[in-house]
Amino acid sequence: MIQGALFAGILGALFVAAPNAHAQLGGVGQRERETGARTTVGAPNAQACMDAIAAGNSSNEAMEFCNRAVESENLPRATRLAIRINRGAMHLRRHEGEAALADFDAVIEVDRRNAQAHLNRGMALIMLNQPGQAVAAITQSLSLGVDNPHIAYFNRGAAREQLGDFRGAYEDYNTALEIRPDWGPANEELARFVRGRRDTLAQSLNGTGTP
Repeated sequence: MIQGALFAGILGALFVAAPNAHAQLGGVGQRERETGARTTVGAPNAQACMDAIAAGNSSNEAMEFCNRAVESENLPRATRLAIRINRGAMHLRRHEGEAALADFDAVIEVDRRNAQAHLNRGMALIMLNQPGQAVAAITQSLSLGVDNPHIAYFNRGAAREQLGDFRGAYEDYNTALEIRPDWGPANEELARFVRGRRDTLAQSLNGTGTP
């Protein structure tokens, strides 16, 4: 498992905008602000689902609104896919990795070039301790031109760290910081790498009897 602080940092930028969307969503573990989704009048469960998401509400009641919207309401294709991604993101915030993965896979089955679904799928795979597949999913999202690529690089760094690819993780965290200078989560991970390298060197020196 990845450490708690890092896991909190990568739970951002999960939601997507449906057509006519203007609500603002807050990130988790960071101050990223992403565009949320609102649907048109006439789809009450979908509207309630998106209002809950805009408010940062991942309660059972909010999830039920999203469930009803996905299962019963007659919505345009793009809006239905956006709600499915957003429901998956709610599952992630509830630490329900399998359910989240099912939603993202369902979106990709319909729209294989949906970059946000691939990125969020990578997040679900990190949660499920499948970092190799997570790296592939997030790399695919980058190749498709995902919005906010600094978050994708950051998430891929987390997956590579799970794999023990510390050089690759460092490079991805650094790339995230190059794209978004002074971004808190990437700054924190790079600082942690420096501390870890320093501590490892100190332990090595102590082991050889060097003061």
